[in-house]
Amino acid sequence: MGLQEFTGERDYEAELGQCVGVTGFHRWFFLTAFAEALGLRMRVFAVDAGSERLGVVPMLFRRRGPVSTVNYLPVSCIGPLLRGEALRSGRACEMLRAVEPVLLRERAVVTRWAFSPGLEVGADRLAARGFDVARTENFVVPGTKSVEDYLKGLAPKQRAAVRRGEQRGLSAGPSTREEITRWLPPQLGGERAGQPSLPGYSLAAGGILAERLANDPRMLWRSVRDADGRTLVMNASIVDSERLWGWLLVGDPVPGPSPHVAAYWDAIQWSLSRQLSCDFGGVPTAGIRSFKAAMGGEAELCAVAERVRPRAYRQVRTLHARLSDYLARRKE
Repeated sequence: MGLQEFTGERDYEAELGQCVGVTGFHRWFFLTAFAEALGLRMRVFAVDAGSERLGVVPMLFRRRGPVSTVNYLPVSCIGPLLRGEALRSGRACEMLRAVEPVLLRERAVVTRWAFSPGLEVGADRLAARGFDVARTENFVVPGTKSVEDYLKGLAPKQRAAVRRGEQRGLSAGPSTREEITRWLPPQLGGERAGQPSLPGYSLAAGGILAERLANDPRMLWRSVRDADGRTLVMNASIVDSERLWGWLLVGDPVPGPSPHVAAYWDAIQWSLSRQLSCDFGGVPTAGIRSFKAAMGGEAELCAVAERVRPRAYRQVRTLHARLSDYLARRKE
């Protein structure tokens, strides 16, 4: 097995062009912005078996004192990508074994591989190598639908919710640079009305991401505003060849028609009119799952493999989580 480290966008993107299941989150421009904003160290390796290229493994390392975590991130689907023949031959575990020396040198205690939606990567083999493997849901509206067919498929209650927002003055359109760079970071950092930060982000990270990505043509920034022009919700997505990948939808609930419904409806119209699938992302809570299903999203499964080692670190991590839950309950 051989490793080739990529240090530039051109070679990396050329390899992505040979792989299956590439998402917007795998793109070099997004990974490098994400690494800078969250203080992560990015390393990307192509894996070869003799003369055969198996695929590519992007890794984002976060230092935790003398140890590190790998791909433990607030976005989904950042994990290994295989070429078609390697995927069909079930060689995901073989490819991941090749990067084990890198994980050891980086003292990785938590390793997380989040595979792209719909890929079958051999969960049993990953479990045999000490990974806890789960299947999470990701919701998408297929790009094969027309806007008219999409509306016909919605429940009457949800169609009424879409119409209600339009009738009461909610409008969606391109976000301005000022909205992206000034309105978005406090939403991520929690500096508004005492709200908590979005998990995994901070005010500083939001500022860097906004500056890096605000004018990138591969991003789609859309804002929902009320009748007075006040920004209520912002939706940030990555435009890729076959899908509009939903990344962030931020904004607090407000009385009256839901600006979040308006934001989803806007993204759906934008993507389906261009024959792109509209990705809603994952479902961290039952309520969000119900909302995305009601908005016409279809569930697809993603394999997520996580390993914590050594055993002592796993035990400390479990105790820390329990203590954090206890302290949070005491504050309620």
